[in-house]
Amino acid sequence: IRDRLSRPVSPVPGVIPEIKYPLIEVAERTALRGVRKRIFERMTASDQTTVRVTLVTEADATDLVRLREKLKADKSDLWGFTPGYNDLLAKIVARALSEFPYMNARLSEDGQTIETLAEINLGMAVDTERGLVVPVIRGADQLDLQSFGLRFRQLVEEIQTGKIAPGNLTGGTFTITNLGSFDIDAFTPVINVPELAILGVGRIYDKVMPYEGEIKVRKMITLSLVFDHRLVDGAPAARFLQRVKEYLEYPVMIFV
Repeated sequence: IRDRLSRPVSPVPGVIPEIKYPLIEVAERTALRGVRKRIFERMTASDQTTVRVTLVTEADATDLVRLREKLKADKSDLWGFTPGYNDLLAKIVARALSEFPYMNARLSEDGQTIETLAEINLGMAVDTERGLVVPVIRGADQLDLQSFGLRFRQLVEEIQTGKIAPGNLTGGTFTITNLGSFDIDAFTPVINVPELAILGVGRIYDKVMPYEGEIKVRKMITLSLVFDHRLVDGAPAARFLQRVKEYLEYPVMIFV
């Protein structure tokens, strides 16, 4: 007999409040387990333990697009993979973190100090059939573009085959999540605690705008920085995002 009533779920102390569920027919029930349960727990922890603020800026990605096209033509066969925007953005963010170390930080376990971290370990959010998974590329600032790209693709392959070691999904100090392939511009990603911040990357799109005294079509991208306001103020976080934007607009400053 088909169950026509949605039965109340036992409340989890400190996680969800006890509420009275309306009588609505349930089409399907999916247990919270595995990756989905982990996502549920981590997102809840982030919501309850951070004071989030989002900064949004639009950047001119025209030169970044040109660089990526050149790398695609020049390096794909040599490297064995096609360099992507995530690789370029990761190296840009890693450089900015090395210059603004207060963004590469966390709250101590006892909640009494801010810990600036000696390693720059980038989490790269990946959408999979099992849910959102964030492999961590350790020492991202120490890797060149080719080495970063190889490591990132190795971890993604391990995720897809179910062979990734748990240690490669922990230890991140900053996360990047890109929803550009879904035609998303700006959004407010959830901080991957205990990290201090996360950068959301939107789609690259054409925009008619003034450029060097003329009306041009430029390639634009939107960046959304979400940070924990308890650990860093708005102006310092804005300076970090401004630097990311600067490197994105003038990638020759990094990729020479």
